[in-house]
This record gives sequence, structure tokens and C-alpha cells, in this order.
Amino acid sequence: MNKDSVNELKCLNKHNEEKKKLIDFLSKPRSGVIAKKPSPRFIKTHIPMSLLPPHILDIAKVVYVARDPRDVAVSCFHMNRLFNLIQFVGDFKTYWNFFIRNMILWTPYFDHLKEAWELRNHPNLLFLFYEDLSKDLPRIVRLVADFLGKEYNDEQIAGLCSHLHFENFKNNPSVNMDEMKELHWLNPNETFIRKGKTGGWREYFDDEMTQEAERWITDNLKDTDLRFPSAQ
Repeated sequence: MNKDSVNELKCLNKHNEEKKKLIDFLSKPRSGVIAKKPSPRFIKTHIPMSLLPPHILDIAKVVYVARDPRDVAVSCFHMNRLFNLIQFVGDFKTYWNFFIRNMILWTPYFDHLKEAWELRNHPNLLFLFYEDLSKDLPRIVRLVADFLGKEYNDEQIAGLCSHLHFENFKNNPSVNMDEMKELHWLNPNETFIRKGKTGGWREYFDDEMTQEAERWITDNLKDTDLRFPSAQ
């Protein structure tokens, strides 16, 4: 985050020293914060494999979750409207055109995806599809547990799945960025955790966009055997 953005947030919270301290903490480079955390650590990132440490799969386990790019575009659209420091104010069709032309953060989408797909058989990488999590969460929880060398009984698996059920997840204050709302960091008309469903892109795409997306996906997958699971 640049200094101007940090100063703008501090100005909005100028009468609250605790909030200004929180802004300082949240604006620090995450690499420094992570380095101070004790091992074992869980680190969530959107960074592609090529920008992570070159030997990461020799020293850590990576769970990579892929999602239908049309749903990804919808999710990113709302996230870019959510953060006041980004302030995207256009419609979804405009955003979609930026997305497929690799003109926004976290693109190019397919380069990111195919880097991980090529490593899917590495013993320290688990490649998952978001759509499979939605269809059969208990199976995926067991798969991840096995990958991480953990054992849980049926009751523990059920408890974890309940904790991760979308409605419970959505209402969990540790993931819905309540503290950022208080800092005027977020647009009050948007939410970080929205619907979590698969195939929701159909509510945003007209016929022209749907056909364009099908061509874009086909063109980018023609050199790979990667295929997305069908949505529920």
C-alpha cells in the first residue's frame, strides 16, 4: 500500500490513535509479519507459483485451489468495488473486458493456473477445484488432512465441515474484515464474503459475454488437459 493511501486512511481516523496504530500494522509488508510468526505457519496468498520462493515445494506443502475463471471474475469485480483504495466504479461488463485482457491485479489468470497444474503431481502440492469443495466438502477435508499428515475422526470432520459451512463462515468475524470496515477501508455497500456458490457468473453474463468466455477458455486450455468441473 502506498504512503498516500495510508495517510488518507489515517486522516479519516485522525481522532482515534488505536485505529491509526491498526492502519500502520495492516499496511506493513506481509513478508515481514510472516517472518516473525512461529513454525508451523499457514500462509494464504494469491501469488502464482513462479513468484513464490523457487524451492518452496522442497520445504513446504502447498494447497492450490482453482476456480472457474468466470466465477473468479465476478468475485474479483466485487472485491475491487469493496476496497475504497481501489474504487472500481464501472459495471461488470467493463470489468470483464479488463479481466480477460490481463489489465487488473491477479491476472493473467491462465498463466497462474497452468503453472500450478504442471506441478500437480509433485508430492508437496495438492491441486483442488473450488467446485469440488462445494459439491463434497467432507471428502475434500479428508483429502487435505491426509495431505498434511493429520488424522481426524468422523465427529471432528463433521465439526470442521459445520465450521466451514458457508453461512457459518460468512458470519465468522475473523474472516469478514469487520475491523477494516471500522477504518473506512471498505465500501459499506459491498461485503467480502458474499455467496460462495458455483456458477453464479450466469447472473452477470449476457449471451455475447458467455460466447466470448467459452472461446477465451477453450483457446487458453487447448495446450493442456486441464478441464474445470461442472458447476452444481
